[in-house]
Amino acid sequence: MGSSADGELAGTAGRLTRRELLLAAAGAAAGLALPRGAWARQSGAGSSAARYATQPSWQVPAITVATPAAGVARGPIAIAPFGLGASPAPNGPLLVDDAGEPVWYLPLRHVQVQNLKVQRFRGRPVLTWYEGAPGGLYGGSYVVYDESYRELKRVHAGHGLACDLHEFLLTDRGTALIAAAASVPDPAGGPPLVEGVVQERDVDSGRVLLEWHSLAHVPPAESFRTGVTPAGNVDYFHLNSIDVDTDGNLLVSARHTSTVYKLDRRTGEVVWRLGGRRSDFAFGPGASFSFQHDARRQPDGTLTLFDNGATGAGAEQDEPWSRPIRLAVDPDARTASLVREYVPPQPRLAVAMGNLQLLPDGGAFVGWGTAGGYTEFGPDGTVRLDATLPAGTASYRALRSPWAGRPAGRPSVVLQRAAGAELTALVSWNGATEVASWRLRGGARAGALAVLARTERSGFETALRVDPAPKLLAVEALDARGRVLGRTRTIAVG
Repeated sequence: MGSSADGELAGTAGRLTRRELLLAAAGAAAGLALPRGAWARQSGAGSSAARYATQPSWQVPAITVATPAAGVARGPIAIAPFGLGASPAPNGPLLVDDAGEPVWYLPLRHVQVQNLKVQRFRGRPVLTWYEGAPGGLYGGSYVVYDESYRELKRVHAGHGLACDLHEFLLTDRGTALIAAAASVPDPAGGPPLVEGVVQERDVDSGRVLLEWHSLAHVPPAESFRTGVTPAGNVDYFHLNSIDVDTDGNLLVSARHTSTVYKLDRRTGEVVWRLGGRRSDFAFGPGASFSFQHDARRQPDGTLTLFDNGATGAGAEQDEPWSRPIRLAVDPDARTASLVREYVPPQPRLAVAMGNLQLLPDGGAFVGWGTAGGYTEFGPDGTVRLDATLPAGTASYRALRSPWAGRPAGRPSVVLQRAAGAELTALVSWNGATEVASWRLRGGARAGALAVLARTERSGFETALRVDPAPKLLAVEALDARGRVLGRTRTIAVG
């Protein structure tokens, strides 16, 4: 493998072939691929979908809100739903509001979307997500969209490695921290090992600035998952999150070693291990975890993670339920203590995926991975929103973030005529986040349409009714101050 400037971290690896990647994705006992019993338990009778007259081809997951929103944080909720096992499900990046209604949806075929989130690039908010082969963990690319839902960038892993759905973290210096994977020979002569790789790439130039390989620093003896996959290799590490610590070094979560590693960003050496077989920390009551996801350093110094507590049933289940937790980690005393665990109305066991996001007001947002759904907690731990996805549907992460979407196209409108003279105009504008109300204008001449109806926005699709129906009409999207944001085409009612 070639080297790069600016202190690439050492490591050598072969390349995963496309066949190896797809087999590993289909057969690995973590990530998207679950044990057979877990598939059966979570798939249920199949997914249900909401349909809209203005977007007739859509099949958006029908989200059930069990605890209605009260005092929640600002911004839509970012998810990327997909079907578990053989369960059919809509696929694509999806922003939803507090009622589970779409704010923006991009239905995609022939690829699977994962890990939708709002980030910042060149000082502007962007949407990012992973696109890869259906059912696959590796080998795809990361996509960056602007506020008008136009593609800005498509980023791959460098040095011929396979991009991994688990992490794509944009930094404030124009780089991206990317999870990748490589299949390499086992030094002990056993089956090939799938090692975790961290890369930092300059987004514009594609230059690899940093590369870290798990096998150079973490031996297979630390793993709790040493079984051979149908691809004939061992996914011993399973990197699933990367974060920048307060001192600029890196935090890496490895699911199959049940460990969070702090890495020296310059040398690649492991500074400390939190959890697992070689933990450098003693755990207080309730602070230990296993098979975790989404390890993040918070501004107050605490560390948050999603404690799955399981990779399957029986011997692979350490805890009855998954726990989003917040830890106080003292690197000098080498202790870790539980600050808070977030308890939903109904406990959920996520045998894979999941995340915990701290919100600006001190609340928290939790995505339940394969258990399906999300929960928002207030600063005191009270539940202020709880929702579930259709049976057999999951999202790798669920995140709430402020987002101002300004689509380039027009709003969509569909007319429905009742038996009498009443006319209903159904209107929507995919991705427009600032619409507060809709105003219908109508009349006999296109240049002189009068206001005939106005109503507040109601979910993704809003109905406006007029009686009698005009000869021509158009519908305007208004913001909270009554300013026109966009307008449908003028329609001849006929």
